Amino acid sequence: MGGYSELLVVFVVQLFIIVDPLAGIPIFLAITPNKSRAERRTTAWRSCLIAFVVIVFFLVAGPYILSYFGIKTSAVRLCGGILLFLISLELLHGRATGTGTSSREERLAEEKEDVSVTPLAIPLLAGPGAIATTLIFAARAGDPVSILVLTAGAAVVFAITFVFFFWADELARAVGALGMRIVTRIAGLLLAFIAAQYVIDGARAVFTGELPLR
Repeated sequence: MGGYSELLVVFVVQLFIIVDPLAGIPIFLAITPNKSRAERRTTAWRSCLIAFVVIVFFLVAGPYILSYFGIKTSAVRLCGGILLFLISLELLHGRATGTGTSSREERLAEEKEDVSVTPLAIPLLAGPGAIATTLIFAARAGDPVSILVLTAGAAVVFAITFVFFFWADELARAVGALGMRIVTRIAGLLLAFIAAQYVIDGARAVFTGELPLR
């Protein structure tokens, strides 16, 4: 049981850092400028639910997809680590990540009636970084119970994200622009450490022949 608890905690922490709902609040408010408070909260609920479904899909189907294309865990760790490191550099500079929403997407989103699917759920919440992390953990899961544990972890992350978006106006006023930049940079630093460890683990697996890269 201790192994499952550790798996849950590590996955929740890493996925939460990558999703980074606090940094997503300004984007959420920017692309829903003409919506009422009730409409914003409905949009938040839909986007978090859709993002959760996307992550669960890759948790369940990810190992089969990787197996079908002959992709080994070492490759996922190496590429995922590199991708997460690039994202961390953006966060360290206090910028919205390039794998999240672009300024053009945000302008288009302001004109859309429903932004819950895109750009909110995909790629802001369930973007390449979150999917890469999910694939890494899915490859580590050795039994159905582990998948259930990871699914519960994803549910926790997106439930917290929904709470952040639910109180987006209040949090934006309380934390302020400076506070959000500080939190974003701290998240970027932690994500850089995680990314480096993924690359190290992937490279070690390749060179030791434990998990050959194909």
